[in-house]
Amino acid sequence: MSICSSTQESACVSSPQWPDEAKKAELYLIQPHYIKNISNAEDWPADRKPLLIQVAAMLQHLQSKLADTPVTQRELSRLWRSSEVEVNGSWVSGRELYSSLSGAELNFIFDQLEIAVKKSSLTKSRVEEQVSAQLSKDQFSLGLYQQFVDLAREVNANKKPAKKAPHIVVLTASGRDPYAAVDFYQSLFKQLGATVSWLPINAAYQAALRDSAGVEAGCNNFPQYLTKEQGSFQRARVYPDLASEQKDFCLKGSAHAVKQIGKADAIFINGGDQSLTYKALKQPDGTDTPELAQIRSMLERGKLILAGTSAGTAVLSGGSYLGQQTVMISNGQSAQALYQGALAQPAPADGCENDQSCGEGVDEKSLTYQASGLSLFPWGVLDTHFSERGRQGRLLTLVAQTQASFGFGVDEATGLLVGFDDKNPALVRFHVKGNNGVYLAERSANSQFKPSKLTEMTSHYFTNGDSFSLQQGQLIANFADWKYAPNTSNRPLLNSGNVFSSDNYRQLAQLLCGTQSRDATGQFDVAGREYKLKLHRPAQAASRTGQYAVGNVHKSYCSYRNVLVSVEPAL
Repeated sequence: MSICSSTQESACVSSPQWPDEAKKAELYLIQPHYIKNISNAEDWPADRKPLLIQVAAMLQHLQSKLADTPVTQRELSRLWRSSEVEVNGSWVSGRELYSSLSGAELNFIFDQLEIAVKKSSLTKSRVEEQVSAQLSKDQFSLGLYQQFVDLAREVNANKKPAKKAPHIVVLTASGRDPYAAVDFYQSLFKQLGATVSWLPINAAYQAALRDSAGVEAGCNNFPQYLTKEQGSFQRARVYPDLASEQKDFCLKGSAHAVKQIGKADAIFINGGDQSLTYKALKQPDGTDTPELAQIRSMLERGKLILAGTSAGTAVLSGGSYLGQQTVMISNGQSAQALYQGALAQPAPADGCENDQSCGEGVDEKSLTYQASGLSLFPWGVLDTHFSERGRQGRLLTLVAQTQASFGFGVDEATGLLVGFDDKNPALVRFHVKGNNGVYLAERSANSQFKPSKLTEMTSHYFTNGDSFSLQQGQLIANFADWKYAPNTSNRPLLNSGNVFSSDNYRQLAQLLCGTQSRDATGQFDVAGREYKLKLHRPAQAASRTGQYAVGNVHKSYCSYRNVLVSVEPAL
């Protein structure tokens, strides 16, 4: 979801006049002792040490060019890529050196160079990212955040005594750097009418509490745990106030954390890496931490609204539905998923092919999953950034292979609202709101999967205003009453090239949805072979189109249900 802020002015309808204490960007500074820290890194494998020597030479070169001038990461990356440096008599290309580093190595380097952004050199206090919500271009995203606050207000109103404003707790556990998003969410929810607090629970926090020397020792060594568990370095230098708050929170232990959760009307989980959020709220043996147990109890009693974005959504998967385990997706691209199948292995690290750390039989594009997430959404696998990144293939594969009943793919700037019926606990209601839609992958009796071939998976796509419900595996759909059946008589030949590139799948399905065509086909290549994807609309399929206005934005929608999906090698 896109919101106008001082570090994301591209999301603003105009350039706000930010106060001096508004952070505009992260800043990086190259100094000799920072280069020394990088060069002396003990964690770099022996076979990567020659690369580390080249990195140190490059940083020394960049230091001479920048002359103690702080720059943004984008500026530093551009300068690095455009430079060359001599190492042991040979010239090293900055572009080639940069691209040869793994994601973990790049994170380590940039973390060591990042500095706190201050109002002036005379003050120790850092400036904070600030939000100007009402100037956001994307009114759909703003509307979803506002509805979250409004739902929290309803929960608050039912409590005695009710507070003047709903209390929202922000959980940034999905972030490799758990401090980076704190300012944004606190500023946003405060503007939208809530009181806000940050809950400093993350993977490093749980590991510190388990320190064999005791909680005090673990919390005093928190930076080391942040490095070990989350691959994050030098955060106390960049966010000294939040690092101090984190340590104090840690020292108070899980009983204090549970108490803070108990005061919440709503909890919001940020995006990043769902595996980190899992480790923040689950014990190593897979049981609930006291914090997750409190969240689960409050949800079951209707005392809490829970929402997440990106990884904060995906991590909610888990538990079982209709006797079948619901897994949590952790990585993968659609073409590779359909070719290789799903792997019950840890997600490969970004850039793992550069340092050969992906694992046997795994590459950066492999579809991976773990047995369960937080088990707060048992009805199917959750996936996000869905249509925009062509993730239909990976969700279809995972649902089919794990024998789940459903998979839910949530598009960007779109919300999937989930509610319950106290009189009928088996009934779960869903409502779609926002700029795009929610894709449902459903396994039927005729569905089959083996690597490189998928047969008759059922797909549905619900958009703004649509609702549906599940009861004992039966899907009942209701399109928004302002949508109507398409009446065009055109039956064009529908075809797409790389169907999983960007949102090509969605575009292909939307063309099928808005016409009387029965079939649409797309192609994709993987491992040097071409595959064909077929969408087929049987007699029981249905579609509806309509327009909806938010502000001056008029958005066209097409929703459908019961469209069959099959994949096979092209002849």
